[in-house]
Amino acid sequence: MLPNLMNLTGETAQAVRAELYWTLGTARAHRVRTTRQFAEEEIVIPEGRYQGRKWRAYRQPYGALLFDCFDHGPWRRRAVCGCVQSGKTFHAFVVPIVYVLFELIEPVVVGVPTMDLAHDKWQDEILPVIRRTRYVDLLPLHGVGSRGGSRVEEITFRNGAKLKFMSGMGGDEKRSGFTARVVVATEVDKFDEAREASREADPISQLEGRTESYDQEAEIDLECTVSTKAGRIWQEYIQGTATRIVHPCPHCGRLVSPEREHLHGWQEAETKLQARREAYFCCPECAERLSEAQRRQMVQQSRLVHRGQETTPDGRIVGEPIETDTLGFRWSAFQNLFWSTGKIGAKEWAGARAEDEENAKKALLQFTWALPYEPPLWDDTPLVAAVVRKRFGRETKGLVPEDAKCLTVGVDLGKRVGWWVAIAWREDGSGHVVDYGTFEIPSDDLGVDRAMLAALRDLKENLILPGWATRPGQPRVADQVWIDAGYQGDRARGGDGTEPVYAFIREQGRDRRFRPTLGRGAGQEYRKSYTRPKKTGAEVKHIGEGYHVAWQPKHRVFVVEMNADLWKSQLHERLATPEDQPGALRFFHSTNPNEHVTISKHFTAEKIVEEFKPGKGLLRRWVRQSRANHYFDCAYAACAAGHLLGVRIIAESTPARTSGPTIRPTPVRRPDGRAFLITER
Repeated sequence: MLPNLMNLTGETAQAVRAELYWTLGTARAHRVRTTRQFAEEEIVIPEGRYQGRKWRAYRQPYGALLFDCFDHGPWRRRAVCGCVQSGKTFHAFVVPIVYVLFELIEPVVVGVPTMDLAHDKWQDEILPVIRRTRYVDLLPLHGVGSRGGSRVEEITFRNGAKLKFMSGMGGDEKRSGFTARVVVATEVDKFDEAREASREADPISQLEGRTESYDQEAEIDLECTVSTKAGRIWQEYIQGTATRIVHPCPHCGRLVSPEREHLHGWQEAETKLQARREAYFCCPECAERLSEAQRRQMVQQSRLVHRGQETTPDGRIVGEPIETDTLGFRWSAFQNLFWSTGKIGAKEWAGARAEDEENAKKALLQFTWALPYEPPLWDDTPLVAAVVRKRFGRETKGLVPEDAKCLTVGVDLGKRVGWWVAIAWREDGSGHVVDYGTFEIPSDDLGVDRAMLAALRDLKENLILPGWATRPGQPRVADQVWIDAGYQGDRARGGDGTEPVYAFIREQGRDRRFRPTLGRGAGQEYRKSYTRPKKTGAEVKHIGEGYHVAWQPKHRVFVVEMNADLWKSQLHERLATPEDQPGALRFFHSTNPNEHVTISKHFTAEKIVEEFKPGKGLLRRWVRQSRANHYFDCAYAACAAGHLLGVRIIAESTPARTSGPTIRPTPVRRPDGRAFLITER
């Protein structure tokens, strides 16, 4: 019969041959390709820079990693988030739908927040991709999906596969009555808005219920732009594998993933164009600058690190991923090769200068960096100050506790006013603020230098030497008095400290009770960061915890240089310690509940922040929320002086166990996993 068919001519022969080839083709076993193979061989970009070209992994390497996870990973649920205008919906929504319909030839449930959105998703995103493939001939010839229309709910293709849209709005019956192995949902955070319309579980869970008969063979794909920390996609991400894309640094070889804080150069720009020219990324590990070419080469060498795994200094990934059925996949601006570093810097520059800066920050976090936005919280400094001022001890004002080990005083100087704080220290390391106050510096009458020297002499004669009372009635004189020698007026003139302070110290001769101090730290009010000496010698005579005593030949005095950041943190930790615990700091008792309002506000006038500095890495520094922070400076100096005198926090002893396992208390942690107290890190 075949020879007879082959001798046919015209349209009849053409039709017969087509039927024959179709029969032979369908008789062969269908070879199922991977998602990545399918994309490379079938998918043509419908719009944008690469319109009309086939999909290729090198254009957006994260896409290849994502498809490989789809094909070879053990996860049946996939939660994907990334920056906008990077192909997020294309890779995580459209391609999986087209793959199921035409490669697997199966039905697929497409989840959308509202059915109005179903029409837009079909017309603007799914259909344009299908029309660029050879599967355009499988579009229905009649009915829904065959032509334009405002109502799109279910489409049956000519190969038998079905696409079923289901929304998060309406009653639960809208999401019942259709079964499929695969569910693909977009804009999943918006499904939560429809939750109250349902008497059953949330809409996403109901969509997943359409796959229950397939058990572990079911696949759920969720895609969305990140909204807030409580948003569905972010929760799915962090509770899943929380996968990070890492890249080898060309400088240090570590596997790193630069984020927003590692983008620099745009901050100092005066124009948007300058910000575009000067923006650059830094390596999070070695802080070296990364050129645009290096960044793109790093992205081409992308690798994945799942929760439970770690990277090693030699560029390896070690450890086993946590056991979960959900892949949490995210990329940000650094991995988006559609944007240059300059474009990202220009976006940041424009956002920082937007009229609505908070809204611009929200857009940058969500759309550019794929990070959740948290609205600004009410400033809790007044609340903290209100709590701090109620930390009363037993002794009244000016009374030193009988069990005090030592007494220290910190002094801060201004142009017309000086401040001082006296703290008594007990054996367990707890502190008691005995007294505090101000003294006049008559700079308008005598000039700054003469007025400061006169004021310090008066402070010594009328406050320090008379001392403070104890219960037996004997005066207690301060063991150490540390005086800030970094008055800002002298620094502005280019000096190393306030000369009147050094002159006062020289007058004391061999009395080492009085010491000048210079605070060092990352804050803007300090001239330089603190550097701890490695050993004592001709100049450095003592090295303590975050401070050292060194000889200054120029001024002929011994000066205490302090790590201001460390000792401010120590002071705040003491204020946060429960009042009955070792190391706590309390004020003298007063019947006036507003007695310590001023000093408590000074103590809470600064907060600590973290920032990434090129060439230095991640730094922590204190920033002022108010200029009224002088008692804070006095108190942290008094804390450091106490350490010089041997003050240490002594933990309470507990009876030794005679049997049973050792139980260690769980340390308090910050949200990112680090210890809450700096001294525990």
